[in-house]
Amino acid sequence: MTAVGYTSGDPRKVNDTGDTLTGGLTLSGGASNLTVGGSGAVAGALSVSGRVTAGGNALPFIFPGRKTPYRDPTRIVTHFQSGHGWATSGQVDGTGSNLNDTSDFAKGTQAAKVVFTGNGNLDVSGLSAMDLTGKAIRFQVKADDVSKLSQLNIRIGTSASNVFQWQTLALTATSKLYRSGEWTTVTVGWADVHSGAGTMTLDANRVPNTTSGFTFIRFQGVATGGNCTVHFQSVEIIDNVSATFPNGVVSIVFDDSWDTQYTLARPKMDQYGYRGTNYQIVERVGQAGRLSLAQLRTLQDQSGWEVAGHAFSMTVHDNRLTSFTAQQVDDDLRNLRAWLVSNGFHGDSYAYPGGQFESTTDGVSIEQLVSRYFSSGRTVLSGYGASTNILAEQYPPPRPMRMLALSGISDASGGQGLVSNLVAVGGELDTCKRLGSWLILTFHVLTTGSTGGDDGVITQTDFNTLIDAINSYGIPVKTVADVMRYYT
Repeated sequence: MTAVGYTSGDPRKVNDTGDTLTGGLTLSGGASNLTVGGSGAVAGALSVSGRVTAGGNALPFIFPGRKTPYRDPTRIVTHFQSGHGWATSGQVDGTGSNLNDTSDFAKGTQAAKVVFTGNGNLDVSGLSAMDLTGKAIRFQVKADDVSKLSQLNIRIGTSASNVFQWQTLALTATSKLYRSGEWTTVTVGWADVHSGAGTMTLDANRVPNTTSGFTFIRFQGVATGGNCTVHFQSVEIIDNVSATFPNGVVSIVFDDSWDTQYTLARPKMDQYGYRGTNYQIVERVGQAGRLSLAQLRTLQDQSGWEVAGHAFSMTVHDNRLTSFTAQQVDDDLRNLRAWLVSNGFHGDSYAYPGGQFESTTDGVSIEQLVSRYFSSGRTVLSGYGASTNILAEQYPPPRPMRMLALSGISDASGGQGLVSNLVAVGGELDTCKRLGSWLILTFHVLTTGSTGGDDGVITQTDFNTLIDAINSYGIPVKTVADVMRYYT
């Protein structure tokens, strides 16, 4: 066959098996108006301005380059199967609860369903003594309506009054660790522990006085605004971050393509051979005050940085993915990944604009769309609970498409946003090294002057102080992609 000139609204059929288009074929109206009945080939160029689908699914430009980390549990405490031995107490609807629920489960043949009416518990005692030295707890849970659940804590010790506690519920306008009706995997380690009671205590540096001999576990749920049904599926003990990174690990990441990331951050990081992950807004590249293509190539090729994805379009970035349809989000992701590949950038990580990863306007999971193009998705979750300073990710990450990160590191911030707090004894760097965590630190603009009260701006002096402190603590610095490669 010769090349076919094709325009929208002028359907052509190629029905002969084995037909070949020896020239180029351009479909300006999308592929829906072209039917190929055989196994023909296009020998020239094929340009489709619409979407290419297979089996009703839109095809991504390129697939993620590596598998999601997974590590087998060291010990399964329970999957809440028959005879699991857990019981409820406190403000729980005994009639509505079903600790052997065969109607809603993720593993095995059943899960435990608890209807919290206020402050209630699901717990077990008399376990074989657990040694959690260098370990973390991973569990699977689902809340039918998260808006009615104000707290979900896990307590581990020897009795109800002799425990360590972790807070695991985080609800803000831009970040949700739990989402209604979704089975969620959560991992908590010693770097996340919130408080102790009885003989279980934390010292001034948040180090527990013991990490072994535990025989009691309690999930505490606090429902507000009506009854809240929570399903529990598993409790497992896994190696914590220190099994892979004995001193913990830090990733230094940058958003929005600001040129000071090259002119001010890169020289200091080069001093120690530290490599960052730089998330790009493609339409910003080359603009005034933003990174140039040549600078990005230098970051990757000379300093070893990961050049990764944030957004293709400024409009999509500024309005967040939650403001667009699934097709619009997919188009932006595809264009972003195509730009990275075509320019020789090897980053396989993604940062959600504004940290928002929930659903598109037509109800499609943004995480699932992102996972078609990238191996990890980074949020700006600031911690597990409003009253805590817990900011770290675990390794392997329990939700690789919803990874925790600390943003707003600036003298314009409070709490752990202050560099003086981060670097202090008992601060997040100290905790990262002592107890094991993956600390992902996010930056935007660097300045040689004042931050002007903007927590998206950090002074070069503060940035340098932080980098020097990471070096003095002896914590390795790795790109997000490199940390993700370390799974076994």
